[in-house]
Amino acid sequence: MSEIIMKTPDNLEALIECLRNADENTGLISGGTDFVIQLKQKKIYSGTIIDLSRIDGLKYIKEDENVIRIGAGTTLTEVSGNKLINKYLPALSEAAGQVGSTQIRNRGTIAGNIGNSSPCADTVPPLMAAHATLKIINGEGKIYEKTIDDAVFGSGRSNLKLDEAIIEIAFPKLSSDYVSAFAKLGTRTTVTISKINAAVVLRYNGDENLVSEARVFLGALGPKAFRSKIAEEVLINRNPSHELFKAFSEALTKQVDASIAGRSSQAYKREAIKGIAHDIFYKLFGNVVPGGDR
Repeated sequence: MSEIIMKTPDNLEALIECLRNADENTGLISGGTDFVIQLKQKKIYSGTIIDLSRIDGLKYIKEDENVIRIGAGTTLTEVSGNKLINKYLPALSEAAGQVGSTQIRNRGTIAGNIGNSSPCADTVPPLMAAHATLKIINGEGKIYEKTIDDAVFGSGRSNLKLDEAIIEIAFPKLSSDYVSAFAKLGTRTTVTISKINAAVVLRYNGDENLVSEARVFLGALGPKAFRSKIAEEVLINRNPSHELFKAFSEALTKQVDASIAGRSSQAYKREAIKGIAHDIFYKLFGNVVPGGDR
C-alpha cells in the first residue's frame, strides 16, 4: 500500500542523511503552505516529505560585517517585521508582509517562497534586486552558493537537484544612499496572489537629487522574475521629478508589451503596471508624485 513518509530532521546532519536518500518522489517543506495544496490538487498519496520546520538552526536573521543573513526556516512574518531587513532592504520587508494571509505568513518561510518557483513569488524580485545569494546543502554534506536566478527555473519548477536544499539567503548590506521599494497588484485586497509585482533598488544622492544606479525587477510577467533594463535606463542619471515618474511608468508599460505581447492579460497588465509605477515612485519620492495622480 502506497503511503507518504514524513521525515523530520532536527539538525543539519540529519537533513544531510535525508537528502542523501532523496529521489524524484521526495519533496521538501518548511511551512508547507504551498506544498500541501499541491499534494491535494495533484492527488499525490505516496512519496517522502522532508519537513525542515524542526531545524531551529535555520531560524535566524543576523548581521555580518557586510551581509545580512536569513535562515531558510525564518517565517515571512519574521522577515517583514525585522529591523535589520527594514533598515537595509525595505522592499523585502514590504514584499514579505504582503504574501498571502496572516496565517500563511506566520507559517510560510522565505526559502519556501523562493523554492516554490512561482512566477509571482513576492520575495523574489526584491532579493534579486539586492543581489541576494542562496546557500545550498546537498546529500554529501557539501555547502555552496547559487544565485536566485540560477536556482529558480520558474512556473513552479526549480533548478535545485533532488538532493539539494536551501539553508540560507544572504544579501549585501546596502549603504545609506540606497533606497528600495516593492509594490504588487492582485485581484483581492487580502490573501492576494500577485497579478504583477515589482521591486526597485536605487542609489540616490539626496544632496544632488540624483539617481546614479537603478535595479528594477518584475514578477508575474514570465516564468520567473526578471530584470527590466528598459525601466532602469530611464532612471539612471536623472533627477526625481513628475516628468521622471511619467517616463518610468511609460518604460514599464513598454516592458509589459515586450514581455507578454499577444497574451490575453496584456491589456490588463499594461494598465496595472502604471499603478505599480506610481506606488513605487511614491514610496521612494513621495514629494514629487501627488498621492492621487496616476
